[in-house]
Amino acid sequence: MNNFFSKLSSVHFRPSFESLYKLSVVISPTFLLTVSGWMTRIVAVCALLALYVFFKHKRDIQKNAYAHQNAFDIKLLSIVFGLPIVAIFISQAFRGEFSWAYYDSPMHLLVCVVVMWAMLKSDARLVERMSYFFPLVTLLALVNVLINPNLFWGASRLATQAVDPLMFGSLSLTFGLMSLISIKLHRNHSTLLILYKLIGVGVGVYLSIASGSRTGWLAVPVIGYLWIYCERAQLTRLAKLSAVLGVPIFVIASFFLSDTIHQRVDVAAQEVLSYQWHEKNENTSVGARMSFARIAVFLFEKRPLGGWGDGNFESVMNAPEINFADISTKTTALQAGFHNDITANMVRSGVWGLISTLALFFVPAIFFAKNLASEDRLTRSVAFLAISFLICQCVSSLSMEIFNLRYSASFYGLMVAIFCGQILFLKSRNTINSVGESQ
Repeated sequence: MNNFFSKLSSVHFRPSFESLYKLSVVISPTFLLTVSGWMTRIVAVCALLALYVFFKHKRDIQKNAYAHQNAFDIKLLSIVFGLPIVAIFISQAFRGEFSWAYYDSPMHLLVCVVVMWAMLKSDARLVERMSYFFPLVTLLALVNVLINPNLFWGASRLATQAVDPLMFGSLSLTFGLMSLISIKLHRNHSTLLILYKLIGVGVGVYLSIASGSRTGWLAVPVIGYLWIYCERAQLTRLAKLSAVLGVPIFVIASFFLSDTIHQRVDVAAQEVLSYQWHEKNENTSVGARMSFARIAVFLFEKRPLGGWGDGNFESVMNAPEINFADISTKTTALQAGFHNDITANMVRSGVWGLISTLALFFVPAIFFAKNLASEDRLTRSVAFLAISFLICQCVSSLSMEIFNLRYSASFYGLMVAIFCGQILFLKSRNTINSVGESQ
């Protein structure tokens, strides 16, 4: 682990606000799965320290931000972080009712903009140093569930006091995958480093299975095939064939070797096949989510511009058009939401909520995808890690809400801001270097 400590020490932990800013970014994911309120607090700390860095180095940051390759990207990305607030304001204006409570989670997203800007006066390997903490997130969660498991959801669904099983399973898998992918960031792959990261992968996958959650697992083959596509030039024909076959073999093996996965997949398949499109359906896990989506479309058609806010649609829940859902499904939609970011926000804020949610996923995704083809190896590696994170979050958002919960919105916003800022910094540095060489 000597490489670990040498890298960590190179952050220059001096008693200065800039060093504290770098430290706060590096450790930001550490206690997400184990300490309630950790992410909302660390986002606030990162944002405050980022403000200091921004104003101290405002001229240099603006120079890097408005470099030829960065100007459009950073403007667009900054706007995207503020779209949820705009969406809520416009929809409330159409409804003629205003409430500050709706702006809580969107504000946690918005403050992450300053972190992205401050990253432009950072260093080239901040994401690499942060990646040392990805396996630690899963290891701390494992210790937590072994010592003090949260059995509120049942003995077969492990979680911690900080998150519910859906989020716990999704985030455990996300950190497991990022532990594996982040190996590409390191210039020197020591045996201990690779072993440490692989332990993070194994623990993350185990915790996700133990959570009893199916949330996010579709991301595994998607990321697998994306990796094959990105590395196609470096792979031999045999390696390509092995990789292409390896992804479905891994999925099939997981299905047959894990009783939990086998059972959850079988139940999901049965619920999909038994779903009735013209008759009332029971409140099953997958069936309810299908009904939630249909209810959301019905409500969106009723109020496409103003939306309904939170749970203000009880008066229309007995409409004959939604008789396909039983009373418990309707009650869950009213009290707990739609378990899907896109449908939840289009009901909440109409077409404005739909646009802002899609933009939060796809604008950063396009930015990361563009940089997968960068000539700079580190930029490509950060971009691949970033888009893999985004795929995990996007897939998970199909069965749970991310942007309407403070800690999950904070986590998404901070990670995207860090990844975007790191790539923008690397691009500005490479531009300056290329100009210098040409002169």
